[in-house]
Amino acid sequence: MKTPSSQPRAIYYVVALQIWEYFSFYGMRALLILYLTNQLKYNDNHAYALFSAYCSLVYVTPILGGWLADKVLGNRMSVMIGAFLMAVGHLVLGASEMSSMFLYLSLAIIVCGYGLFKSNVSCLLGELYEPTDPRRDGGFSLLYAAGNVGSIIAPIACGYVQEEYSWAMGFALAAIGMLAGLVIFLCGHRHFSHTVGVNKTVLCSKKLAVPVWGWLLALMVVSPIVIAVLFWKEWSLYALIVATVIGLVMLAHIYKKAENQKQRKELGLIVVLTFFSLLFWAFAQQGGSSISLYIDRFVNRDILGYDVPTAMFQSVNGFAVMMCGVFLAWVIKESVTGNRAVRIWGKYALGLGLMSAGFCILTLSARWSATYGHSSMPLMVLGMAVMGFAELFIDPVAMAQITRIEIPGVTGVLTGIYMLLSGAIANYVAGVIADQTSQSAFDAAGAINYSIDAYIDVFSQITWGSLACVAVMLVIWLGHAMKVRSRRLALES
Repeated sequence: MKTPSSQPRAIYYVVALQIWEYFSFYGMRALLILYLTNQLKYNDNHAYALFSAYCSLVYVTPILGGWLADKVLGNRMSVMIGAFLMAVGHLVLGASEMSSMFLYLSLAIIVCGYGLFKSNVSCLLGELYEPTDPRRDGGFSLLYAAGNVGSIIAPIACGYVQEEYSWAMGFALAAIGMLAGLVIFLCGHRHFSHTVGVNKTVLCSKKLAVPVWGWLLALMVVSPIVIAVLFWKEWSLYALIVATVIGLVMLAHIYKKAENQKQRKELGLIVVLTFFSLLFWAFAQQGGSSISLYIDRFVNRDILGYDVPTAMFQSVNGFAVMMCGVFLAWVIKESVTGNRAVRIWGKYALGLGLMSAGFCILTLSARWSATYGHSSMPLMVLGMAVMGFAELFIDPVAMAQITRIEIPGVTGVLTGIYMLLSGAIANYVAGVIADQTSQSAFDAAGAINYSIDAYIDVFSQITWGSLACVAVMLVIWLGHAMKVRSRRLALES
């Protein structure tokens, strides 16, 4: 017999798929910036530009993926197609040493797959709960934390395989992981019978004398080619601008669709949360770019004669998220009483505060490197772990709020818009920030000293920027708390 605190059985198949998606995505991501600089010999500016373009476009496509899921495919079918495309993309990436076009095409295929997968896997989880189900927040925290099992294992496994065998084998291992997750998910199909499936009526209908399924096939063929050209011509910024405008127009349309003041208020809360998420992730995404190259160049990675591959450090973040996430999901019980907005702002303030603390530790690490030529590995691990812990107070909170909104037929698109702003734009801003540490901009004679000074400046500025966000959060939090107290006193009187 189910207890009120038990989670739906289907969640475990969603979690398994998420674990392997994280393995696939973060295994490749841990290698990518190092592959561009160390293997393909791109300079820092070029590598940062391509890396940030890829990370930005990865979060643009979820808007289209969310729209396709809401209107035609359903969340379940969308995540399956997305998982398959990501596996194909990682396999193609292994051939990129032969031609840069393989590099651009592989990244484009992954971007398309991610668009169908990322926003819709959260919406699929949301379908498992009623709007007022108190287990929802715990389920999202569990998904976020358990998914990071993959992000812990992936950098270690892919980094080791790359070091011992080849870059191609490291990327192939990421593809195998994604296929494994897809197989596990398909084995649990019977637990998703109550979720929304493919809209066969729309799929078989005709648009401009062509069946909708024909347009979908054409879209899946043309989209990777178009995105590959964006990478090749370095036009990703223009695509980002267009997508942002479209996303804001869609957001305005959703606002008009709201039927009452409560829905508009909930939507307004999501918009403000998205803005602070954008700032948070612009700082956090330094982990895959500037922080990774900082570790590669300035951190002593020797353990008893073994030089730890730089890619393996990406596991620290996932380990912190998993351990702390399980604690938050199962030990701390979410209260169903009191003002939810007060709890949300308190969590966001804590998340941004932890981000500031993490970068404060990295600043100390960089100063240590400036003094002694290199920094200690434990100090680096501590800073990255604190930053990982911070994530648990941002995305799970925002995603739970989005799936709770009671405007019908908009959760997929709204999730895509959230990922566009907190993912795509944040990654572009992260690339601009990371570029401030680029060694290729320095003269050869003073490159090393100037570079470590740049890291100190950037890490320090992020520390103070995060603290400024915390101050704003606390003001909002105190304002909500005072309103709640005033209402309670008015009722008591």
